[in-house]
Amino acid sequence: MKILILNYEYPPLGGGAGVITQHISESLTKLENEVTILTTWFKGEKQDETKNNLRVIKLKSKRKYIYKSNPVEMLSWIRKSKSFLKKYDKTKEFDLCFANFALPGGDVAYYLKKKYNIPYVIISHGHDVPWFYPKQMFFYHLITYFRIKKICLNSEINFVQTDKMKDNIDDFLGKSFYNKNIIIPNGWDSEQYKSDYSKKSKKFKIIFVGRLVEQKDPFTFLKAIKLYFIRNNDFIVHILGDGKLRKKMKKFVTKNNLSKNVKFLGWVSKEKMIEEYQSASLQVAPSLDEGMSITMLEALSCGQYVISTPLSGNIDIIKPNVNGDFIKTGDYKFLFEKIDDFYKNKFLKDYKIDKNVIEKLKKIFEWNNIVREYDKLLKDLLKKNKIFN
Repeated sequence: MKILILNYEYPPLGGGAGVITQHISESLTKLENEVTILTTWFKGEKQDETKNNLRVIKLKSKRKYIYKSNPVEMLSWIRKSKSFLKKYDKTKEFDLCFANFALPGGDVAYYLKKKYNIPYVIISHGHDVPWFYPKQMFFYHLITYFRIKKICLNSEINFVQTDKMKDNIDDFLGKSFYNKNIIIPNGWDSEQYKSDYSKKSKKFKIIFVGRLVEQKDPFTFLKAIKLYFIRNNDFIVHILGDGKLRKKMKKFVTKNNLSKNVKFLGWVSKEKMIEEYQSASLQVAPSLDEGMSITMLEALSCGQYVISTPLSGNIDIIKPNVNGDFIKTGDYKFLFEKIDDFYKNKFLKDYKIDKNVIEKLKKIFEWNNIVREYDKLLKDLLKKNKIFN
């Protein structure tokens, strides 16, 4: 297949969705497909790069930050993408368009379908479909509701990662379209993300990974750390990621005399990320909402214990008291107790997650296996439409 993949975020830009796009794209090329990614350029990056069957084209738009984007910047990318594809001499050669997010990726895919009759599929990452994040996204979805619905109705398949996400998009589109909404989970690359207990820090090390925004609820984490510091100050915390709450979080850390224990690393390379997973004993993820967390999958693949809220996707990968545990949303006191319990009953006893638990999850969530599902469904779709032989 000759596939055009659309995502306004691609590493080093953005968070989990970009990483997911990279894994899917690279795995699709291993299955002898030709993949072109159309994404956003950022300073220091090449605008056009090809490796084997994977070409990445990065368009200059109004993007200002690595870790976040706003609707104006997304609209800029949509316009730049449509203009580029209108002039691009290979646009008509694509068999299929694989769009990330109903908006902005789906908007470009819908344009290509109308202009060149190129079929498209959408992969949702949670917040792009009303009303998965009703509190945070209410006004955005209110404005874009009908546009998103038209885009999703005209796609061939809408991919989601969890049962909760499917229930949401089923309700959004209606009963007649249940069959086009298909669950394929996110995954991990066990060749790169794997446990190495020789690298485990001798000091109790906790990490927090992700955008520093309200959705990830970092202050529930910091409040729990503040309580834990009173009981035990022999630990370190690494916060990996960036966002609009970073300054406020740093003020909290300074005010509560946690600066020696809590370090902000910002966005780091994949190699550094793996190092952090392997050296830490515990990851805390108190998110208010999630599609299916890629960072949690990567941490578990590295043999890390994860304490999280019981959100969409998390309940499928965490086995309580084995490879992780759950807390109530916003309950920092309970989180403090869980951290303290882990330290006393697992860290001090050199607890290691059962290899069989990790291997069982690998069989389900290995990227190569997951992308074979995408590959089969896409090829079946093209054969059905008599586009691909």
